[in-house]
Amino acid sequence: MIILDCEQGTPEWFDGKLGRPSASGFKKIVTTKGDRSKTRNEYLYKLAGEMVTGESAESYSNGNMDRGVEREIESRQLYEIVNSVKVEQVGFCYFDEKKDFGCSPDGLVGTDGGFETKDAAPHIHIDRLENGWAQSQHFQQVQGCLYVTGRKWWDLVSYSRGFEPLTVRFERDEDFIKILAIEIRMFINDLHAIVEKYSIKEK
Repeated sequence: MIILDCEQGTPEWFDGKLGRPSASGFKKIVTTKGDRSKTRNEYLYKLAGEMVTGESAESYSNGNMDRGVEREIESRQLYEIVNSVKVEQVGFCYFDEKKDFGCSPDGLVGTDGGFETKDAAPHIHIDRLENGWAQSQHFQQVQGCLYVTGRKWWDLVSYSRGFEPLTVRFERDEDFIKILAIEIRMFINDLHAIVEKYSIKEK
């Protein structure tokens, strides 16, 4: 793993992940069952567009996103207090020196763990507290983070201001990670093929 040491959401961060599949988008490549996602081509073309134009397709921000950044800080600080740990903030984590895919974790914990928080509206958070929080909702993202970083576990936190947080711990699913690794590599091969096929060649 190679870490891009910058603040998430900055121009350097957007440049560092430009045209690269990342864990938050892995669900667009493969389903929880290991099949190819129906949104694979859409994601493929989006990243190809970024590679050719050099412009990020994810620079849009709105009130909900800004609130999520603010609540992420609160959630991380509470998690640190409750668990007596220090969460290391990082920018973008590349799988290896090729730097062709990676993840943007909300934090790394010690040498074995990771941290991801999701800001939830009160009614959604209460439902999770009452009825549980299905791992399948963020399965590919979290397993992707585990794959990229080589970590053993990952804590996914549902946070809603004023409520007790809910934490779901993910362990590595090696069978899924093997499938994910293959599908990511094939996706990257297809990505470069499309860019090579359709971008204007310099004479």
